[in-house]
Amino acid sequence: MNKPIKNEITLMQYILAIHGTQLGTGILTLPADVAKKAGSDGWISIIIGWSLTTIVSLCIVGIMSKHPGDTLLDVLTRYLGRWLGKTWLIIWVLYSLLSVIVLLYFAVLVTQVWVLPQTRNYVLVILFLIPTYMILCGGVRILARYAEFVFFFTLWIPVLLTIPLKNAHLDFMLPVLKEGWLPVFDAVKTTVVAFLGFELAFILYPYLKRKQNAAKGIVIANSLSLVVYLHITLICFLYFSPDGVTHYLWPSLTLVKPLQLPFLERFEIIFLSFYLFILSTSIIPYALSITNSMGQLFSKRNWQLPTYMLLFLFITASFFYMPTYNELEDLGTWWSQVSYFVIYAFTFLFFLYITMYMRWKRRRM
Repeated sequence: MNKPIKNEITLMQYILAIHGTQLGTGILTLPADVAKKAGSDGWISIIIGWSLTTIVSLCIVGIMSKHPGDTLLDVLTRYLGRWLGKTWLIIWVLYSLLSVIVLLYFAVLVTQVWVLPQTRNYVLVILFLIPTYMILCGGVRILARYAEFVFFFTLWIPVLLTIPLKNAHLDFMLPVLKEGWLPVFDAVKTTVVAFLGFELAFILYPYLKRKQNAAKGIVIANSLSLVVYLHITLICFLYFSPDGVTHYLWPSLTLVKPLQLPFLERFEIIFLSFYLFILSTSIIPYALSITNSMGQLFSKRNWQLPTYMLLFLFITASFFYMPTYNELEDLGTWWSQVSYFVIYAFTFLFFLYITMYMRWKRRRM
């Protein structure tokens, strides 16, 4: 099922769509998560996680580049057969659905805790789903443009987060590797999850205008996310200390809480409002992955029914159920464990399988 030409995206849109999908919850939670496992050496774990993510990302490009005009389902059925290929795409859809659930309810929880504690769950869910619906109807190209807009619209946030550095203490980072490499490697399991979102390259690759730049683009996207995560983590470590940061649930929000303007006391609300734009660039691509994959499964182009079903599912569920923080944390842990197999392990093994299969095929010829 080849893409319509009108849905082509540029290299910058491809980069920023992947980068936006990767940020997700990591901006708020990653500093505390890595500090709990690796202490002041958590920044090393982030770099190692970036390295592993980049390797798997290049495997995705290697898989899709062998058949540039094919969708994910086309590639899966070509090498795994019709039924096994469709089965794996269904697993991909379920993984994307789990991603949307975790990210959407996290956005609702953060909004309730910091901004609108008296607002009902279903109201917030509906408010989040309105822009989601608009972008899903527009397709991949609108999503890529939206990611591009959000990137430039929120560029001031990293500058804002550097203000607390005037009270930083460099000695919090010393000594390096004070507990050895074992805690660092243990924290890598957390950092690779923070980089999730690169797998959307499976969906975006067929739409990329100049596919020869796909590898360069995904490395740049991962590197942008690396810079963001290192920037936020190091600032939190230098300001709170690696031990102190573990006492905060969302240290990045706490970081901007002391900032005040003459006409505004709670500046963290402004920060959070713009952060929700960033978080939406994680939620919407996974939702688009669901609708796009459903269209592939049923051989329908520009099929809107999955979009309506997805929105109806979340709105209906929000009237009856809202996960608590602990339940959401359990869902996040489950999402992390699933991603190790569905994204990292499968992608790497599938790339090796295709490479070996093509070499065997050449030898037979």
